[in-house]
Amino acid sequence: MTLPEPACAHLHVHSEYSLLDGACKIEALAQRAAEFGQPALGLTDHGVMNGAVELHQACAKHGVKPIVGCEIYLVDDHAARGPGRTERNHLTLLAADDAGYRNLVKLSSAGFLQGLQRGKPSVDMGLIERYSEGVIALTGCLASRFCQRLLDDRVDDARAHADDLRNVFGPDNVYFELQKNGLAPQEKCNEGIVKIAREVGGSLVGTGDVHYLRREDYDHHTALLCVQTKSTIAAPKLTFDTNEFYLRDSGEMVAAFEQWPEAIANTLEIAERCTVELELGKQLIPSFQTPD
Repeated sequence: MTLPEPACAHLHVHSEYSLLDGACKIEALAQRAAEFGQPALGLTDHGVMNGAVELHQACAKHGVKPIVGCEIYLVDDHAARGPGRTERNHLTLLAADDAGYRNLVKLSSAGFLQGLQRGKPSVDMGLIERYSEGVIALTGCLASRFCQRLLDDRVDDARAHADDLRNVFGPDNVYFELQKNGLAPQEKCNEGIVKIAREVGGSLVGTGDVHYLRREDYDHHTALLCVQTKSTIAAPKLTFDTNEFYLRDSGEMVAAFEQWPEAIANTLEIAERCTVELELGKQLIPSFQTPD
């Protein structure tokens, strides 16, 4: 008797709404997740939530639970303006409930209306704290502040950033995000991520940072990056160094994270915790209080 493979849920996924970076159609993502028997699918586009309704519709069609999220751009001061370069890091946020969904919408809007820096909708910890209710945070990919501190061997600063996140969202709402993408810097980060998570009693979660649907779509994604960076295939300014950023089946994810099986189990725990109900098909008219 062959036992079924343990399932997982992808929680860090980019669609075409991550402009000129994500190469996935939401309908195709939901269909692929359903084919793999994955019970839920997250969507975490860069700074925007344009695909939320589309995600709900596609997931309903294919019998997959939608998880609405956003990979935000974190800066020290969202209101800062000036000629100098600003450190801008990624942070993965997921809506656990309807309040969290509304807060992510507010956070994304604030990034554009108040924090637009060099074309990126940027937010700081003050804004994040204001809109943290109902939100689950994953510490992020290689471009996150947490991983950048670990890469720079600034372990105390990485731990301090993790403490900031746990203070803002609550310890139970912060997961330490691991990725297995064949990159040496990621392997270095994974060691530090696991060590700090163990020290503070935090939970691990494994993500794929999906940017394209299938492994063979790597070249198409590279062409998309060339459009973004105004370069050519022959001389690209930006490429992904491996072809591992695709929607992997559950067996591939389990094998990749075999060192930390709880990281896969926790994808299902998070999926179970996240329930957002979007009322579609109704006309929602605001109520204005008027004097007698």
